[in-house]
Amino acid sequence: MSTDVTDVLVIGSGIAGLSAAVAAAEELGGAGSVVVLDRAPRAEAGGNTRWTAAYFRLDDVYEPGPNFVDDVIGFSDGRTPRWYVDALLERLPETMEWIQGHGARFRRMPTYFINSTRPRLQPVGGGEGLLSALRPAAERLGVTFRYETTAHRLVTGDGAVTGVEVTGPDGGRATLPARTVVIASGGFEGDTAYLGEQLGADAGTLLPIAPSVRLNRGEGIRMALAAGAARAGQWDTFHAEPVDPRSKDAEALVMVFPYGILVDRGGERFIDEARGTVDETYESTARAIWSRDGGTAWFITDQSLRRVDDHERGLLTGVPPVRADTVSELATALDLPPEVLADTIDRFNAATPTVGSFDWRRPDGLATVGLEPAKSNWALPLVSPPFLAYPVACSIVFTFGGLATDVRARVVREDGGAIDGLYAAGECTGLYHGKYPGGTSVLRGMVYGRVAGTDAARSSHA
Repeated sequence: MSTDVTDVLVIGSGIAGLSAAVAAAEELGGAGSVVVLDRAPRAEAGGNTRWTAAYFRLDDVYEPGPNFVDDVIGFSDGRTPRWYVDALLERLPETMEWIQGHGARFRRMPTYFINSTRPRLQPVGGGEGLLSALRPAAERLGVTFRYETTAHRLVTGDGAVTGVEVTGPDGGRATLPARTVVIASGGFEGDTAYLGEQLGADAGTLLPIAPSVRLNRGEGIRMALAAGAARAGQWDTFHAEPVDPRSKDAEALVMVFPYGILVDRGGERFIDEARGTVDETYESTARAIWSRDGGTAWFITDQSLRRVDDHERGLLTGVPPVRADTVSELATALDLPPEVLADTIDRFNAATPTVGSFDWRRPDGLATVGLEPAKSNWALPLVSPPFLAYPVACSIVFTFGGLATDVRARVVREDGGAIDGLYAAGECTGLYHGKYPGGTSVLRGMVYGRVAGTDAARSSHA
């Protein structure tokens, strides 16, 4: 057992962990120690942040949309605590000033959402751009990084956290004493067995959105629960995205599904593909695909897709579509029942409207008539070969369930009291319910990671 006591021990080096580490080191001003643990090698560290585009749900650098709080709470049907979102917005300007002070820059860029109802701001370089700003800052401030080190258990005494038991690169166990601990190690999406238990369904067909998903196995959450932490968020669901299962690319998104039809392995439609804009419907669409036999569907369209300007922006897969000159040939290529697929497309075509104007930028009301399930917008007949098809599967990005925290990012018990010396930020904390409000995960990890690091540093010297 080490005899050196770390002031602030951070588990995880994604946006929440690095924000906590840099903020803690700044608060200590050289008068204390900060250590960051990450189970990945240095070249692979950074969690989900490393792979994400890291869109922020902001109008501008310091300006959220006018309905930011109501939108985030509304997505959860009122279950997300208002105080959390209010505090996030209150701290937003100073946090954005802080991250820019460390070299991060932001820009308004077109997203992979072909049509969208919400603004998006992106850090230059995406999530990796944020990490590239904070890692050197942490190193300059004297933060110690211990890679290939996995935290397993919190050490406690007299009701307070006093350290962490870890496994190092050589497989040996050690206990690292610490005055405060910040858990920022992501969700439990990488532990398929535990994930399946919480979802109450087979998680084996869920695809990881990026390599980082496999590293997020939930030990940080479970060790805090074992120490008496309360749960928060919705434990039986997750943030989902539709991807091309053929692709080996991270985040191989297929975000053009409203401009054609989706069919299951039986060749049948099963969902209204165009019930809203892409940014509002992609997650529920991905989950609906997951619920089908085999967890896979096919997006089928024709040359009318060319009417959607820059539609390639919504196709992040590097694998080309399956092409066929006839529906029969397409069915054979996709291993779908030809008669069923032909009937599905015939019925869809017969139900498409004969009047109305197609406008891919916004819901245009071009809806099917007398078809179940309906298609509420962008219902153009599929009559212009060659036909195109992409397989689509559900990927998991992060879990919604996690630890309960307070406004100071302290982990709390069921009675609302804080566990002395224990903090948490990022995707290991439970916030979301029902539907993910896009552009908020990296943002909240940065804001509350900074809160956690600052408060932990102060507490370590109190």
